[in-house]
Amino acid sequence: MTGSGSHLLCSAMWSVQERTLRMPKSYSHMIAEWPVAVLLGCLAFIFLCTLAGLLGSPPLDFSEPILGFEPRDTEISRRLEVWKAMQALTGPKNLLSLSPDPEMNSSSLLSTLSPAAWGRAEESVVRTKRMVGPVEVKEEENFFCGPPQKSHAKLVFVSTSGGSLWNLQAIHSMCRIEQEQIRSHISFGALCQRSAANECCPSWSLGNYLAVLANRSSCQDTTQADTDRTLALLRFCATYYHRGVLVPACVGSGRDKPAFCAQVPTKCTGSNIVYEFLHYLLDRDFLSPQTADYQVPSLKFALLFLPIIKTSSLLDIYLDGLGDPIKVSDNYTSISGMDLGLKPRLLKYYLAEDTMYPLLALVVVFFGMSLYLRSLFITFMSLLGVLGSLLVAFFLYHVAFRMAYFPFVNLASLLLLSGICVNYTLIFFDMWRLNRGQVPSGGLPQRVGRTMHHFGYLLLVSGLTTSAAFYGSYLSRLPAVRCFALFMGTGVLVHMLLTLLWLPATVVLHERYLAHGCVAQAQGQRGGSDPLRLLLALHRRIRIFRKIISILSRLLFQRLLPCGVIKFRYIWICWFAALAAGGAYIGGVSPRLRLPILLPLGGQFFRSSHPFERFDAEYRQQFLFEDLPPNEGGNLPVVLVWGILPVDTSDPLDPRTNSSVVSDPDFSPSSPEAQEWLLELCHGAQNQSFFGDQPEGWPTLCLVEALQQWMESPSCGRLGPDLCCGQSEFPWAPQLYLHCLKMMALEQSPDGTRDLGLRFDTHGNLAALVLKFQTNLPYSTEYGPVHHFYTEISRWLSTEMSKAPPGLNQGWFTSTLELYSLQHSLSTEPAVVLGLALALAFATLLLSTWNVPLSLFSVAAVAGTVLLTVGLLVLLEWQLNTAEALFLSASVGLSVDLTINYCISYHLCPHPDRLSRVAFSLRQISRATAMTTGVLFASGVIMLPSTILLYRKLGIIVMMVKFLGCGFASFFFQSLCCFFGPEKNCGQILWPCAHLPWDAGAEDPDEKGRTGPPGFSEHYELQPLARRRSPSFDTSTATSKLSHRPSILSEDLQIHDGCCLQHAQAPVSPRDLLLDHQTVFSQCPALQTSSPYKQAGPNPQSWIRQDYQGQKTEPLQALPEGPAHCPKPKVEELPDGLCSSASTLEGLSVSDDTCASEPSVRVPDSVGTSPEVMNGTGHPILERGQLNGKRDTLWLALKETIYDPNMANSHHSSLSWKGRGGPGDISPVMLPNSQPDLPDVWLRRPSTYTSGYSS
Repeated sequence: MTGSGSHLLCSAMWSVQERTLRMPKSYSHMIAEWPVAVLLGCLAFIFLCTLAGLLGSPPLDFSEPILGFEPRDTEISRRLEVWKAMQALTGPKNLLSLSPDPEMNSSSLLSTLSPAAWGRAEESVVRTKRMVGPVEVKEEENFFCGPPQKSHAKLVFVSTSGGSLWNLQAIHSMCRIEQEQIRSHISFGALCQRSAANECCPSWSLGNYLAVLANRSSCQDTTQADTDRTLALLRFCATYYHRGVLVPACVGSGRDKPAFCAQVPTKCTGSNIVYEFLHYLLDRDFLSPQTADYQVPSLKFALLFLPIIKTSSLLDIYLDGLGDPIKVSDNYTSISGMDLGLKPRLLKYYLAEDTMYPLLALVVVFFGMSLYLRSLFITFMSLLGVLGSLLVAFFLYHVAFRMAYFPFVNLASLLLLSGICVNYTLIFFDMWRLNRGQVPSGGLPQRVGRTMHHFGYLLLVSGLTTSAAFYGSYLSRLPAVRCFALFMGTGVLVHMLLTLLWLPATVVLHERYLAHGCVAQAQGQRGGSDPLRLLLALHRRIRIFRKIISILSRLLFQRLLPCGVIKFRYIWICWFAALAAGGAYIGGVSPRLRLPILLPLGGQFFRSSHPFERFDAEYRQQFLFEDLPPNEGGNLPVVLVWGILPVDTSDPLDPRTNSSVVSDPDFSPSSPEAQEWLLELCHGAQNQSFFGDQPEGWPTLCLVEALQQWMESPSCGRLGPDLCCGQSEFPWAPQLYLHCLKMMALEQSPDGTRDLGLRFDTHGNLAALVLKFQTNLPYSTEYGPVHHFYTEISRWLSTEMSKAPPGLNQGWFTSTLELYSLQHSLSTEPAVVLGLALALAFATLLLSTWNVPLSLFSVAAVAGTVLLTVGLLVLLEWQLNTAEALFLSASVGLSVDLTINYCISYHLCPHPDRLSRVAFSLRQISRATAMTTGVLFASGVIMLPSTILLYRKLGIIVMMVKFLGCGFASFFFQSLCCFFGPEKNCGQILWPCAHLPWDAGAEDPDEKGRTGPPGFSEHYELQPLARRRSPSFDTSTATSKLSHRPSILSEDLQIHDGCCLQHAQAPVSPRDLLLDHQTVFSQCPALQTSSPYKQAGPNPQSWIRQDYQGQKTEPLQALPEGPAHCPKPKVEELPDGLCSSASTLEGLSVSDDTCASEPSVRVPDSVGTSPEVMNGTGHPILERGQLNGKRDTLWLALKETIYDPNMANSHHSSLSWKGRGGPGDISPVMLPNSQPDLPDVWLRRPSTYTSGYSS
């Protein structure tokens, strides 16, 4: 016993030493023999790339998470960036100045207003004058600290019961909520605006205005009679307010009031209380002309202005009181909307707080993977592979691609890449377990090689196509979308390459060291304490439950799904085509995706029910003070620029960089032709329909006329006698013209604060012209009116520029176009980006499979998924904002991998007919695809409670795209393949040296020549029974007329397909005979024929151990695969839903009935044999050409060499990914008949062999 143990130990040590010193012969040999070295090498590579990436890149900065969602590198955006740079560089002692005197010193110099601020800033200035107009200050007005301003924090109150707010209980409720939740906060005193008595000013609220009118000390002291009197006063004065005659200029006792103020009664203009009541605090429908006659008008919304400027310092007050819906509501009123200026600050706060939802989504993804794999080790290594891929992608992103900006949205790639990883891992594990069940006698190198033959091809095609789809989003003009596309596409490529080494090495390591150890440990702990027995009992219950799930899974994915897809393929095609067409109509025609109405900085950050979002979306337009009158900057301006080229020098992929100005070297405005053209441009613009009234103080478009008027005015000589004064000849000399422009600028703007449209450089020379005029087209947040404005101005200016002299022919214009630039990009780019992504996916598939129909069907399924997703998003009332554009651009990459799973499985199927291929791919892939979809759908559900809209929409997109992608891939794509799928080499782009598996039997036998002995007949007894029917489909539908049992009738018997490489000589040893049958029943099709004879074949116990040549064989010996003391291994349990003969990777599929009731004999090293095929000594008895114990079934078992080094070294073809070829055996095979008085059946063997992979 001691000697035997020493011998085994020495043998093991010698085996380990030999394996260590031996060089790997192939990829599979390297993975199988050195998995730890492969994993350590990958980890070392990841560590080095991570270290280089962190050292070679700036630290990550997410302080502005919404940065990068403005369009860059478009015509409109370039002009806006250059105009922004001109504004920043204009001023005293700067690159550009409004005055030619470089020594001018003005500490109070104001910069010019930007186009984006014309409406807003001018509105603020003008409204301030109107609000604080020259009115007589009275005693009741001293209660407030001036009128309310737009810069003050605002709260919107609504009735809890849905009634009117104009009642005493509601007014007292609003005062109470303000006092308890805001004024009582510890930081309110430090933030509030203070009066002359150094006390916090009262709020501009309904109760306080009512108390002032009723002469009460506080709003809590008001009575019902006060509310009735105030309502009567407001009803009386509301008529004048809505007629536009009750304005701030009419308030007070001043004598310089406009004439129309005489129409307003004195009690309405005695103080500004009535005007501010109607203008600021009450909604537009209360006491409007439509509701003024109502006896009891309804007040739906009431506004409260806090004496605090909107600032991020209000965050503590919001989080402690205003953020809780319960604290800001009672039985009468509640705060439903807020404008505190906190959205950017609160966004960063919630981005950090709600990070738990994406992390929980990742936990759900990998928890589902662990349930499927039954291995925490493989799950952990898969997560580690995802993190390693992203770290390597981060290194390439910063160091290789030289990208400086890393947007916050790039972090979403962790969840998306985890979904791709789940798909790859589950499919690989299914194929691994299937190969282990089919050819258990092969070693790990053979198993790795067989698995990677199929999975490696699938992985390469899927990875390349998915990354190409993500890279297609780089066409977008949004920097954040482009950065995400580059990072995500790189991450998919790195993960694909890493998976080729990481995943098989992980599984081999688990198979070699962990799987058997866990089983042995579980078997060795049958005794023990009571808690251990309880755990073992629980484990047995779980195993029973798992077996039930396995049976149901096999029933669903092996029988019901293939049968349902094939039988109802007409319905599936029509149904999913209609869904895709409906989604295209809804998303592109009506009602279609709405464009945003707010810039990204003021866009939607939180869910729609959030008070901040409700104020912007619902309540802002309910109050009249938010309206912008046309005479206060509400019309669109036009800015014409000469001398500065519209060239954006900033980095289009880094929104943190700013552009500089590029001077026009040909700028020459002083020539006589230029002067005349500028005068004609002024007159031509005034005759256009879009030309409006010009506000005072603006730089006029008619610069030449302004210069003429100044020369003739007395102010011309204010600086002393000059050559410019009294010059009436036109055009002027160039030098005189430039000199007079400088003198006019010095005289009219001595401090450099007035913009005359002239820009001088540091040397006092005229560097640029900036002329403006106001149009009569109102500013709008809708895309259509602004697009009409931009198109009309562009057409007019292009016509004028064609007539311009050489020095002025490069002028350009801009306006308040920030929102229009975003809308214009989003209106055209998503369709182009999606089209490019689909085109790249099609090109990658075509280059990978060289099959046109499969590539078209795959792209059609992905396009249907995207179209239906867009339609559903429209029904969910999504707007096409920047986040939606990002997720839509990524939808192709998210959905393409599920379709590719089926496409490659169909492409590599060994059957030549389309129905067999469909059934094969569904049985092989559908279970892993469904599990992937399920875990990603669950992860999306986990993210729905998030407050951040970005997280919620990411969860919705993941749920929707994966669910719809699974449906289109499993039903629409497969149904298309049922109808039009390629058969044999149909639709295949063939190369001259390519050889397809079924080409050997496609020729006429007479032309090929005889392959059998003389007198050998090409026809056989079972030829009339052969039918052109899918073997996989017949498994569940065909029934033999002779025996009324499910059977498979050979499709040309499929012997010529080359799925079985055979040698003429018989096995020379019992071990060869054993391996012969193992190989046959796992790789080759079992030919099952129904016999009409009732006489049963000989019992397997009485089989003669003799080959067909009559030679005796040695008794079968047990294979030396393990120590003698090891327990008898159990029968290998196939993966749930997989059947070794029905879902084989290499060979024709057999029905599930055959798998269940007529199992092929397999006697692997790790698999026991059935008692029916064992002799008295426990050794299996296997013979070729004999009956298998069933009365009406014959099995044809042919030998195949699993691996022949000579064949592998001497035969290579362009289809090396799809199989290996070798010399076949041409000797005939005899099938003995079940009746001795009837002739046997002779079958011809092929002369060409392939492994069964088809193109």
